[in-house]
Amino acid sequence: MYSRISFITLAVFLIFFIEAYPEQSIQGGYSTKPLEKAVFDQARTTAGLLHINSWLNENYSSLTDKTKKGPRENLYYLIDSWVKSIYQQDSVVFPKDYDGVLKNFFSWSERLGVYGGNLVYNSLKSDQDSLMPALNIPPENILISLNNDMFDISSKKGYWSVSIPYYFMIWKVKDYVTKDGIKTQLIAISPGAASHDGQDGQSQSTLMFLYGPGENSETFIQYWSKIFGFNGNEISEELPLDSLRSHKLYDKESSIYTEYTCLNSENGAVMVYYSGVNGPYQWNRPYFIDFLNSLRKSF
Repeated sequence: MYSRISFITLAVFLIFFIEAYPEQSIQGGYSTKPLEKAVFDQARTTAGLLHINSWLNENYSSLTDKTKKGPRENLYYLIDSWVKSIYQQDSVVFPKDYDGVLKNFFSWSERLGVYGGNLVYNSLKSDQDSLMPALNIPPENILISLNNDMFDISSKKGYWSVSIPYYFMIWKVKDYVTKDGIKTQLIAISPGAASHDGQDGQSQSTLMFLYGPGENSETFIQYWSKIFGFNGNEISEELPLDSLRSHKLYDKESSIYTEYTCLNSENGAVMVYYSGVNGPYQWNRPYFIDFLNSLRKSF
């Protein structure tokens, strides 16, 4: 009788504990499939740290906003590869213990024009290191914060929010009116890195979020779809998400795929654009779906 009561008590306790302390999912539930293959192995990534550290220390002061693009992309190939090595070893993407290599990488990200890089650095630094200030400030109506291994990006007015893994590169954040009078909030992100298919090299894909606050949905979508080169020549494809379809193009000459999908609500219209070279496009496409899943929770 005693053992039966004890078993029941233990079972009730475990149910309470699980409900009170739910298991934290890796990178907010984003797919881990793209983490299975890095463009650089751990040895090459470590060597890359030494090289890029030396090069940036020597050349950083002469870089312009335009010439920061190349070093910034190279830095994130290294960050992506290092994060994948962490995942292969520990089944997490944010290091469990102090990681000097990753901290060093993120000591440069903010200086090379990445939003939120200081937040990651300050989470990785030792107690002896000074806090890094933000050098890239989002527009007043867009908020960026770090929550464990995820960036939370949101509208200050609560119209939308989305989360992405912390090692994604946020390289543009704007809240403006286009020359044609279209109000737009824009966030440009580069997720992951992968080798090109059928040609040398590697690259990241591009995820772009565009929101038209209070805009006529049709006008907003028509404007931006034309900007991205969609003129009725794209194919339509059903996405693995209820009621969402993607509009897709492929350019044989450049080997670049582009696609977009749209969401509408009483607060406005959203377009999510995704593109990449053959290889990185396919490898990182699960992130496009995961991004939409995250966005739909708020929009």
